[in-house]
Amino acid sequence: MTLVIQKINAYRPEHYKLLLDADPSLKSIATYLSRSTAFELTDQHQPVGIIVVMPTEPLTAEIMNVAVKPEFQDQYLGSRLIQFVVDYFNEDPDFTALTIKTGTTSFKQLYLYQKLGFRCSEILTDYFKNPEIYPNDIYENKMLLRDAILLKRTLKV
Repeated sequence: MTLVIQKINAYRPEHYKLLLDADPSLKSIATYLSRSTAFELTDQHQPVGIIVVMPTEPLTAEIMNVAVKPEFQDQYLGSRLIQFVVDYFNEDPDFTALTIKTGTTSFKQLYLYQKLGFRCSEILTDYFKNPEIYPNDIYENKMLLRDAILLKRTLKV
């Protein structure tokens, strides 16, 4: 495997497929994509992972989406993408923290984010029950997804 992480300058259909793997709402993705910076993880010039980050408040950027193709999962590639973004924003004096949201039923993701230094910061009640963004119920791990957890990591420590 020849893995490279590089900035995305133009989104292709393969990028949208990855984005939809992590967020099933194209409406949700459309709310942040144009205001974000995105990086792709490629293997032999083919995207196998993506991470999208957007400034959300003074000194803070949020990881809006991170996804790895199913056949490349469980190889620490999601960790690699997140660590790349942590290092990237650690070098930027305009940011002191990164945040990420995930569902309360997203057990694998919650484990990963906490392992990478993110701490639970806030519960966003009924976050996934907005019919304008998520018109259909989302089930994950055989549970109805309703709430999101906001996790935060301090940079430059």
